[in-house]
Amino acid sequence: MCGRDYTTYTDEELEMRYYNKREWRWPIEIPKDFKIQAKYNICPTQKIQVLLVQEGKMTFQEMRWGLVPSWAKTVKDADKYSMINAKAEEITEKQSYKIAFQKRRCIVPVSGFYEWQRMGDKKKPFAIQLVDKTIMSLAGIWEHWTSQETGEVVDSYAIITTASNTFMEKIHTRMPVILDQKDEEAWLDPENFEPKNLMPFLKPCPSEWLEAFEVSTLVNSPKNDGPEVLRATF
Repeated sequence: MCGRDYTTYTDEELEMRYYNKREWRWPIEIPKDFKIQAKYNICPTQKIQVLLVQEGKMTFQEMRWGLVPSWAKTVKDADKYSMINAKAEEITEKQSYKIAFQKRRCIVPVSGFYEWQRMGDKKKPFAIQLVDKTIMSLAGIWEHWTSQETGEVVDSYAIITTASNTFMEKIHTRMPVILDQKDEEAWLDPENFEPKNLMPFLKPCPSEWLEAFEVSTLVNSPKNDGPEVLRATF
């Protein structure tokens, strides 16, 4: 499960991380209104910038967290099924995910994510991030949904999860798929659509990539979204 994350990087850091990579095979299109604001407690239904390849160009696009599949009559209908995460083990089977997995993949760039460790009848929140990098690339899938009744358009995404590695299993049984930088191009490539070529990416990252620290229970409430949420507790 991955139900909260945070983005404390700047737009310059984001551009440096992705747009300055010389070997991308696609031309890069920077949105005119591209601006990043730090978010310390990103929750489902909120929007952030995700990286994707569309119409032969690589670009960032603001999307809503929580997949709205084509069969949904309304956004509320989709939210009943809480499609914020797609399990790697089920992604080629579930109707809501399998076509997006083949045709509409994205990278969800975050600074880190939160997970809760159960201790008896209590849960302790932890922030998990990369040891030596300020941005991690989470594997995602996305959808472009249009209401047949109102014409409302919603672009949305889900984060793919997998079984935890030895580091994460001390906190939780599942974790998001964190892509290796060398695999990002193949993951985004729309022409790479065979499940047999994509499934090898859907694995837990090496444990040594990660570090974690306990944070304030302020993160428990979506109303709290300031630096104090991410402050370590000792």
